[in-house]
Amino acid sequence: ADFLAIARPPLPSRNFAAMGCSMSKKAAAGAIQPTIMTQAAPAQPNVLAKPEPVNAAEFKEKLAAPTPQPAAAPAQAPAKKGCPCGCDGCSPCSCPAGCSKCSSGCHCALPAAPLQVKALTYNLQWWSLYGERKGNDGSATTIIEAAMPDVMGLQECEDVTKVMIEGGLSANYTAVQGPHALAAAFKTATWELVGEGHEVVAVDETEQFFSSRSVMWLRLVHKESKKAVFFVNHHGPLRINSGGRHGGPATAEKIVQVIHCNTHPGDGVIMVGTFNAQVGSQTVRELEGYLPRTHTGIANDGIDHFFSQLEMIGEENLGSGGSDHDALLATFVV
Repeated sequence: ADFLAIARPPLPSRNFAAMGCSMSKKAAAGAIQPTIMTQAAPAQPNVLAKPEPVNAAEFKEKLAAPTPQPAAAPAQAPAKKGCPCGCDGCSPCSCPAGCSKCSSGCHCALPAAPLQVKALTYNLQWWSLYGERKGNDGSATTIIEAAMPDVMGLQECEDVTKVMIEGGLSANYTAVQGPHALAAAFKTATWELVGEGHEVVAVDETEQFFSSRSVMWLRLVHKESKKAVFFVNHHGPLRINSGGRHGGPATAEKIVQVIHCNTHPGDGVIMVGTFNAQVGSQTVRELEGYLPRTHTGIANDGIDHFFSQLEMIGEENLGSGGSDHDALLATFVV
């Protein structure tokens, strides 16, 4: 089938210091086979283990490392002299870029165009938009269909399959249902899923308690260029700006720990979500020590964010589509 939905129940929080980073990896390399799991989710803890701080320099160095490349194909024999464009084996090639005669008569490799990735974050306000208003005639999915991002992170999304079907997106996207109403989807034809997982990183304060809070992540490899994107989706704890029961610095450290333990050298990290933390909060300031904040929405004075070490070359507010949050689109260069 063109459309795949992966359902995952929440997992209890894990202590990376005691168990090691490898314990949190779902698939380090190679395509993974989607499965559907329907068993009841275990109860979430109210107290999380204190995270071990991640060295910011090591974190940034890992992401800046060259991406390992597959073994090169055997070298082709150089072109014969008298090539239509006059080059001799294309080393160096003096032919103009994009010359059709050169590409057919020589073996020079023209530099690949930069890979642009469109990422979307959207809080669907499920209880209202899909609970009370029954989807509001597809008002939210109309926005997604018009944008057609490479990858999207949805918050307050209790049934991503419903969203994909309602929006006519089933033929183009693989969807992953995460814990705590998190969900993500990516273009099936363009990207290969080689790893995925989630971790509990926070718990709401008792004064405004709804649930524990998680991050979910997908490691995606671009099928043509083989470049990797590590996509993270998060819905942060309440109260706003509190960082939850354990505070902003602890919540941010747990998020960073999940990223550090599951990325590969050279991965392009794109983190999105409703963080329930505004610019200047302890959570956001701590995260900015590891990943630049590239864009922020306007809902609730700015609690929806993008974080990435990649260059952002465009951003757009797509409107609310009936939610109390706006759908935000950003384009990155990998």
